[in-house]
Amino acid sequence: MKQIKLLLLLITTLSMLIAGCVNPSLPDKNIPAPTDSDLPVSTAAEPFDADVSEITESDPSDPVVSEPEELIVSVDCATNELINKYDAVEEFDEAGDQKIILTTNLAVKNFRFIEIGYQEEDGSIKFFENKALFSLDEFLPNKPFVVTWMEQGAIPHRGVAFDDENGATRHFYLSMSGEDGSVLLVEFP
Repeated sequence: MKQIKLLLLLITTLSMLIAGCVNPSLPDKNIPAPTDSDLPVSTAAEPFDADVSEITESDPSDPVVSEPEELIVSVDCATNELINKYDAVEEFDEAGDQKIILTTNLAVKNFRFIEIGYQEEDGSIKFFENKALFSLDEFLPNKPFVVTWMEQGAIPHRGVAFDDENGATRHFYLSMSGEDGSVLLVEFP
């Protein structure tokens, strides 16, 4: 008998806790929604208090200031279907079996496909641009760069470098994802 009372007490307590978790922000369906007759109505006899001098229109000659678009350089495995979406591509064939395509959303100056060098310094590896293998004065959104390459071990050996919209040189190494085998661009200083 004591066990049944304890069980009923436990069930009652749990029911109250669960009922307390119900979302109180949901509208109660038993409360009627306001109708047009519930809203205040302005009549012609009431004065309109707006100061017309405060109402301004924007001058169409005012320049619209918008945030500049962020530069994005992307890499993907190159398929014939993907390459055929473009009228023209820049190509560089290096010994290898992996064909990748690099694209950009904005024009990029001084674009280079590079050999990556590295040195060990204070227990960490520092990457640097060793030499340019292929270069473009301008890398354009409508003309991607296709390269054949081969990943060689865990230390990156190929990458890209370019001057961004602020004139700063940015460096990225190519790497393969350990999760899905996709190609990645990883920025390094």
